Amino acid sequence: MLTSTFSTADWWIAAVVSGLMFGLVMQSWASTRRQKLGLATAPALGCALTVGLFSAARGDGGQTPLMLYTGTMLGLIVTMAIFTKYIRRQLALMRSGKTPERATGKQVSLFLLTCFVVTLSMAAIL
Repeated sequence: MLTSTFSTADWWIAAVVSGLMFGLVMQSWASTRRQKLGLATAPALGCALTVGLFSAARGDGGQTPLMLYTGTMLGLIVTMAIFTKYIRRQLALMRSGKTPERATGKQVSLFLLTCFVVTLSMAAIL
């Protein structure tokens, strides 16, 4: 485990940074400035709100939810990097005014399986 010495403050930093990274990746999906701002900040703000509420309700320091959030965000980022070619093709279709291709069941299954394996790998590494 690379993060065995992380304090709660370190986990907060990792969670906010991973949320911002995910938001930056998602910005390519936005078409307006307002959407870009929302996609850049929503994951990190959602993390702070959710983890803060759950930690306050349970009365703990919140390290476990922060670890889970960070691992999930990193897993999604890596999965999106793996499927960059497909995502770019879909975005190009949307920007040209065409209807994006509908994902087949096989494609959705492959994406979800990849995301699951990558997120578990992140959990093992973190």
